[in-house]
Parts: sequence; C-alpha cells; structure tokens
Amino acid sequence: MAREPIPEDLRRFLLASVPSVPFVEAMLLLRGAHGEAVEATEVARRLYLSEAATAAVLEQLAEARIVRRNAQGPAAHCFAPHPEVADVVDMLAAYYRSHLVEVTDVIHSRTARKAQQFADAFKLRKD
Repeated sequence: MAREPIPEDLRRFLLASVPSVPFVEAMLLLRGAHGEAVEATEVARRLYLSEAATAAVLEQLAEARIVRRNAQGPAAHCFAPHPEVADVVDMLAAYYRSHLVEVTDVIHSRTARKAQQFADAFKLRKD
C-alpha cells in the first residue's frame, strides 16, 4: 500500500533545517515535556547519545529557535518554538509518528548529498 507523500512544507523544512535524526528525536522529547525544562543529561540518557553530542544537538535546536535554554541552568532546555516554525514542528511531530521511514529517508538524503559533494571535491579531473 502506497503511503501519502510528505507535505511540501514539511519536506522543505526537513531539507533546509534538520541536520540529523537525533535533532528530531531531541526536539520531540522536549516537545513531549510540555514546556517543562529537561536537563541535557536526561536527553542524552533517553536518546543514547554522549553528553557532547547532546550538547551539540541542543545548541542546534536553540539556534533554530525551537528550544530555549532554561533559567535553571545552561544544561536545561524547554520546548519553545518560534511562531515561524511552530506549525511545521507540529506537523513533523505528527508525521514522524506515522511516517518514520519516509521522514528519516528525507533527512538522510540531505546528509548523503553533502557527503557525495565532499567526496566529489577530491576527484581528480582531466583538464
């Protein structure tokens, strides 16, 4: 049975703004906390990431204006998407549950394309 395609707005967001699956997983974990602060160590534990990798993902989420650092400390973050991205983040949360493979394929296609571009930079060409 064919699945419905990912909406174009969501596809553009994934390709332009989502660097990795852990980015999505951390975002959804913080979204599920319903505005409560979550410590970076808890995010790391729940996503099976190192603390350094978690700190990098949380920084990316903060730069994307999806989460904010909490006053409890620099390691605590709250889900607080900027209004410009709030709707597409909600759409991503819904689609991720029902279209996990399709969403991760789009995310991985972005990183595969970048890896290919990097590899192509080292090809010897006859000029």
